[in-house]
Amino acid sequence: MHYWLVLTVLSLIFAPAAKAQIRVGTPSSRFELSETVQLDRADGTALAHLERAKACLAEHQWDEAVETLRQVMENAEGKLLAVTPWRYVNLSDACQMQLAALPPEALKLYRRRIDPVAQKWYEEGVARREAKLLSTVLQRAFVSSWGDKALMALGEMRLEEGDYSAARWCWERILPVKVLPGEINTWPGYPDSTLDLATVRARLVLVSILEGSPNRAKGELSEFVRLHGDARGRLGGREVRYAAALAELLNQSTLWPKAKLGPDWPTFAGSPTRNAIAPELIDVAGVQWRAVLRPPTPTLPTPLESRSSAVADNPVAPLAFHPVISQGRVFIADQAEIFGFRTDTGQPAWGDSGASIYREGANVPLAMPGPGESLGTPRYTLTLADGRLYARMGTPITNPPQQPGVSVAAGSIVCLGIVCLDLRAEGKLLWNIPADEGWTFDGAPVVAGARFFVAMRRNDIRPQAHVACFDTTTGRMRWRRFVCAAETPARGALAECTHTLLTLAGGTIYVNTNLGAVASLAVEDGRINWLSLYPRARNGNLLRMDAHWQRDLNPCLFDHGRLYVAPADSPRIYALDAATGQILWPGRHNDRPAETPIQDPLDDVVHLLGVSGDYLIASGHKLYWIDIAGPRAGNIAHVWPAGADKLGYGRGLLAGSYVLWPTREKIYVFHQQTARLKKEIELAPLGIRGGNLLVADGRLLIATPSELIVLGTNGGLKQEPQVEITKD
Repeated sequence: MHYWLVLTVLSLIFAPAAKAQIRVGTPSSRFELSETVQLDRADGTALAHLERAKACLAEHQWDEAVETLRQVMENAEGKLLAVTPWRYVNLSDACQMQLAALPPEALKLYRRRIDPVAQKWYEEGVARREAKLLSTVLQRAFVSSWGDKALMALGEMRLEEGDYSAARWCWERILPVKVLPGEINTWPGYPDSTLDLATVRARLVLVSILEGSPNRAKGELSEFVRLHGDARGRLGGREVRYAAALAELLNQSTLWPKAKLGPDWPTFAGSPTRNAIAPELIDVAGVQWRAVLRPPTPTLPTPLESRSSAVADNPVAPLAFHPVISQGRVFIADQAEIFGFRTDTGQPAWGDSGASIYREGANVPLAMPGPGESLGTPRYTLTLADGRLYARMGTPITNPPQQPGVSVAAGSIVCLGIVCLDLRAEGKLLWNIPADEGWTFDGAPVVAGARFFVAMRRNDIRPQAHVACFDTTTGRMRWRRFVCAAETPARGALAECTHTLLTLAGGTIYVNTNLGAVASLAVEDGRINWLSLYPRARNGNLLRMDAHWQRDLNPCLFDHGRLYVAPADSPRIYALDAATGQILWPGRHNDRPAETPIQDPLDDVVHLLGVSGDYLIASGHKLYWIDIAGPRAGNIAHVWPAGADKLGYGRGLLAGSYVLWPTREKIYVFHQQTARLKKEIELAPLGIRGGNLLVADGRLLIATPSELIVLGTNGGLKQEPQVEITKD
């Protein structure tokens, strides 16, 4: 039987009118999740050794204490240790923190042992300008006599690379930290640096200026003048009085031209940091072209008549498509095929061979769950990097039912894997990585040089979140790291449909697992730098899910050393320090996230659109400007509409100085900084409706549940092309 005929028949068999397996009012519709989040914690042996080291220190047995800590570090193997009840760090880093707290006599003993090898790593790293060797000093000999020097040199390298957050992190760790009475010291700082602290603090002001954080730079400069008003040193290749030179540079920075916004949109949210701003576009005229898309079969937990309304979406015809743009071409995918178009005409991306640039074989079965058999919504994202296109293909289901006797209606669960296409060769397939048995790829990858990183799930009643690294040339796996596991509302009785996207900033990967944890991993080997827990929402009803459970495409948003996270399993939005994982808001005491409702209600936020100035701009039923600094950090500064209306429909974006926010009938354009409405773009006169927005080459793209629509500023073409995606 023809492949697409099979899919059509299956979709009719499992149409929304069918009876669901979950009924309103039955016990099975309610859920209560365990509070346990499974982590790769340090085992009893390691904990016993740490207690032994603590006892030795108390008895001034320095030699044995130091040797015990060294043994624990050598056998850490990526295990995690709690530094507070809500935050974990790599066991090796935890040992380094304990070494940093040694009394001077014990620290001197430790340095006699470690300094020779640390000095070798440091000197070779500086001579070769090799960051890896300097990082080795920090990971294996941080509190040696060369640790602060390695931090200083590595910070300079990161500054030259333009990785301002990484440079700041290096230099901040050199400075002494005062711990207030009653608080726990969890700062991984160097204990007794002999470096000139004026030089270190001057570089912190410099990096704030260069990264475009003038308010932060002003505060740091004021503190610098108080501490080191007359200090002198080298900055920018010349001898200067630091305070005067930095003040002059800060004044000049107000006149620097803004970075030119590129036309490409290479991944979800525009960049691996998930925080891009598109070129400005606030005027459109007519429809230039449109292409018909195949909407996914709904994978919903309830029958049509009992479903609660979706937040900024349509539960019957979900807004599943998120295109990407490169060099005047737009690419979009479903679970079985990838398409490419020219953004100006809507014609196929290359030649006359059709818009399809990749198609899975007709004999591959795809799971098509019926209503009531799965939880979640299909989403299709792509990633472009270095002339290549990466996509996750196959069923959107990432965790099949685990309970005996429960199966997916349309047959086997197949995740076809990650595919890589060469766009310089008109979409030629370079490789296809299938998922191992019991595993699924959980979203499109992010790419850094010769490696790409992707979220993975291991199937279980408690789904396991992993992050994996692969070679971009061969598709060979380099490493895979377990992050956490936890119960979900599906509880193994329903198939789950998820799409977890990673965030990449500098040499660090961040993952919002939606399983009670946010984590930071090193790109080199996947070691977990830190993992932070937050209070989960543990109770609910599958037939009346709270709005926050509808957050699915919700990666961490990285901005100037901070992470903003809107987990699906929490009604709150969190800000974390990207270097340490400490929760900055909403509220904390000894690093414990607030469990009281001190934050404005933001449970209906499903999209974090970006950071602009002092605001995190987010949307759901409404459009929100959220303060990110000051006494009201984490609370709403502006909201639109102010009344009871729930207008949001699809994902908007930041474009130039404006916010473009879609509803079903209009696209509203607001100033990012003032939150004032600039204009309304009427869609009904054009015969179209809202959806997920994108800007490319002076055009506005709208991905609806069933079409890709491109609006231009020239009044549209005389005869608008109708491009329908069909099978041969």
